[in-house]
Order: sequence, then structure tokens, then C-alpha cells
Amino acid sequence: MNQVTLQTSNLIERLAQAAEIDHRTAEDLLDLAVTEFLEKWATQKIADEDAVFVRQHPQFVANYLGETVAIHNGEVVDHDIDLHALHLRIRQRFGQMPILLRQVTENPNLPDLVFRSPRFVTTAS
Repeated sequence: MNQVTLQTSNLIERLAQAAEIDHRTAEDLLDLAVTEFLEKWATQKIADEDAVFVRQHPQFVANYLGETVAIHNGEVVDHDIDLHALHLRIRQRFGQMPILLRQVTENPNLPDLVFRSPRFVTTAS
């Protein structure tokens, strides 16, 4: 595993202070901060790729209707009818990099999902 070194003394000092106050190690806080950053980054990357999908939808329908496309950095990097096979190839090629996998259908919009949940109502006796 590669080692990463913080080089800004102010950042190192702030991290050490926060760790002490939070009763954690600096390494734990750094892991948490990087994890949160990467999750935000991945969410934004997928949103950006989805915008590409919607914008280029007519071309995707013409070339990949019924297939699932894999979009990375604004480009189709692979496609397949078999989602599982596509997923395996993408993971082998890109590791854990966030890659959008979307099925190309006539409608570029994702269906609305409705979640129903029971609600408990109590009555006074």
C-alpha cells in the first residue's frame, strides 16, 4: 500500500487537535475525512455521468437500445445486454472507480420509486 504524507504543518496541527478533542487517533480522523470526500466525489461523478447519459440519449438509443452502457469521464467505455458480464468487466478494468451503468431505453428518465410504509396511529382510550 502506498503511503500518503500530509505536508502542510497547519493541517497536521489542526488534525492532531481535532483528534485529541474527538478522542480518536489522527489516522482514524484522516481515514474518515478521506472516506467522506471519496463518497461525495463518487456521488458527484455519477451525477455528472448521468447528465451525459441524458444529454446523449438519442445517440445511445440509436446505438445501444436494450443494452446497458458503462459511462466513464463522459464516454461509453463498454456496453452489453448482460448487466452482470458488463459489471464484471468494468470492475476488472477500473477497480472500484465509480462508473455509471445505465440501461438504454426509449425514455431517458429513471422511473419514480414509491416506497410505502405503514403508519401506526394510536387512539386514546
